[in-house]
Order: sequence, then C-alpha cells, then structure tokens
Amino acid sequence: MLSFSSSGQDIHFSQYYMNPVYLNPALTGNFDGDWRFTGNQKSQWRSVSRPFNTLAFSAENKEELVLPGLYHGLNFYHDAAGDGNYRTIEFNLTNSYQKYLNSDSIHSVTIGAQFGVNHKRVDISKLNFDMQFDGYTYDVNLGSGETFNTESMTNFNLALGAVYKYKPEKRKELVAGIGWFNVSTPNQSFMDNSTIKRNKRVVIHAKANYPLNYELDLQPGIFTQFQGEYKELVIGSNIKYIYKDLKGEYIAPYAGVWYRSLDATYIVAGLYYNNWIGGISYDINVSQLTPASNVRGGFEFSLQYIFHLFKPHDVKHRICPDYL
Repeated sequence: MLSFSSSGQDIHFSQYYMNPVYLNPALTGNFDGDWRFTGNQKSQWRSVSRPFNTLAFSAENKEELVLPGLYHGLNFYHDAAGDGNYRTIEFNLTNSYQKYLNSDSIHSVTIGAQFGVNHKRVDISKLNFDMQFDGYTYDVNLGSGETFNTESMTNFNLALGAVYKYKPEKRKELVAGIGWFNVSTPNQSFMDNSTIKRNKRVVIHAKANYPLNYELDLQPGIFTQFQGEYKELVIGSNIKYIYKDLKGEYIAPYAGVWYRSLDATYIVAGLYYNNWIGGISYDINVSQLTPASNVRGGFEFSLQYIFHLFKPHDVKHRICPDYL
C-alpha cells in the first residue's frame, strides 16, 4: 500500500507592495486620494512547464461614505497552473477602519476584515496517469485508475488584519502590519476528504519611505509569511528619483533589487507619473529548480491609478442685514 499527502500555497507576488488589499485587509484605503485601482499580472515557470499565470485586480474607496475612518474595497484574482489547467478564482469584499492616535495625525492604527468566495477547478481529462501506459505507448482511452468526486469546489473565506502607520512628513513614512488569512480553513479536496484544508496563512510586513536628499527616496521593505509547512521571506529596497515635482505634475522613476529566500532574486523598475504608478519585475531563479529553469523565473507587471474627485469649495456668503 502506498499513501501520500500534499499541500499547497496561496498565490504570491514579487511586487507585494503593489497589491495592498491582497497583502493585508487593513491596507484598504492606505493612500492619498478618493479611489485607488490596482492591477497585477504574473507569469512564471515558462521554461519548466506550462506557464503559471496569475491576474489580480482591486478597487478601493476612501470617501468615508458611512462614517469617518471607514474605507471599502474589493479584490479579485484568477490563477491558472499546470497541465491540468488548475484554476483558482477568488472574489473578496474588504473593509478597514483607521483611528489616529494623536491630534496631529502622525500615528494611526487600522484594522481590516475581508470576506470572500473562493472557487477552484481542475480539468482531469488533461492529466496523464501511469495506468494509461500499456507497456509500450500511452493510450488516452485507458482508465486512469483514479476516482475524483468532483472537478470543482466553491468555499467562503475570511481574512483579518491590522496596520500601524507613522508619517511625520510628506516623504517620510513607515507602515507595518500583520494579516491572518484563510481563517475559515475551507476544504480543498477534490475527493471529499474533509481533513484536507486550506491552511491558515500569517503575513508580517513592513515598508518605509525615507528621503536621502532633495531628489532621492529610499524605499526598503520586508515581507514574511507562514502557511502550513511553508515559509517565505522577502527583503530588499527600491530607490526613487524625483525628476519633477511641480504643481499638477509629478515624475519619479524608481528601481530596486529584492531577494526571496531560497527561491529567487528579482530586479524591479517602475515610474510614478502624476496619479499613475507602473512597475515591472523579473525573477532570477536561484532555487534547486535552477537546472530545469536555466535560472529563469518570470515577469510580473503592476499598474496603479489613484483618482481624486473634484470637490468644489462650499463658499458661505455672509448676508448683511438691511438698514433703513
């Protein structure tokens, strides 16, 4: 008798700081503006197997429509991996509440919660099994010898988070937080095995912005997460060059080098252009998969837009009384 068990990880991005709602629900609304739209696309392992592709999108609102300090958002991602076209689709609604700790708004704490639906699907017909090898050739008409109860499943999910923010100046900032994902531990088995759960995931992250001089900003960051037996640590920094900062016009290219422990080193380049932020990164594989990957990892793209609503100033005119 032969038995085995397997487990997997949630999706992850190299430019984790460019996907704030997925990084931590409490980062919802952590921007200067009224709306923020973010898109991410990652492709990897093209040189090893069928490429793993991940697409994510999020939208956030900071108008404080319900009560001051309460922000809202949503995020969506689609992931396709492997020959079995294993797809994961998730849609989440997220809310956060920010509380300033002092009157000058330098220190603040934000808590957040995320509620969502997760759908997984695999195409068994695209998978090959050893029972379909007759000793000479592979015959797709032979039975696989495997019994799958279903090829798809849908579950509800819950995530929580908290963030501390320190911003004494416009260009000086520290943001640190912790997130707790898959709190409901939804079932992941295609064979109705209730013991196979989606493991809880704990995320700890911090990122800063520090001016080196009039034109350069240092943007270091650290990110670590734990899920079941898996651990991930990312550390590195970008440097932003402020080329132009005039009223109504802001241009600042940036570049950086990051390291994901025992997996990859990746380089990042991007541009701040007025209300837009765009970035591109490339992973250089340094793990034990190097002989198969030829050191190649994959490209990742990110794009963010912050929208400011026009709010005309409500001028109140003083009405003078009439005198006879």
